[in-house]
Amino acid sequence: MERKTLISAFSIFVLMFSACQKNISEIKPPNVKQAPVTTPVTAPSIPKDGNYDAKGEITKINTELGSVEVKHEEIKDLMPAMQMEFYVKDKALLKGLAVGDRIDFVVEYKHPTEVISSIKKAQ
Repeated sequence: MERKTLISAFSIFVLMFSACQKNISEIKPPNVKQAPVTTPVTAPSIPKDGNYDAKGEITKINTELGSVEVKHEEIKDLMPAMQMEFYVKDKALLKGLAVGDRIDFVVEYKHPTEVISSIKKAQ
């Protein structure tokens, strides 16, 4: 009878041990913290103050405010192509211009603002 009890106890131990085992790859040492995953972020670059040549098409003119909305090509070293409103340095620059005109213009950038300092119909 003693032998049957010993075999039964051993069988129970084996069953309990196998049920409690984990895959070794799942076991992590205690007090080990994983470093957070971060995505590097580049700081936005600020253009240099100065004049930038540009090309575009007039989509809207506001002579009262002294502004012109332009769908422009990339302005190298200043900004990507987009449609935006610019103020002009002098409202007189808008005389003779119309919506739909293709233009060559100069953007005067002084951080953080830009204005059109010259504008003419493209040839």
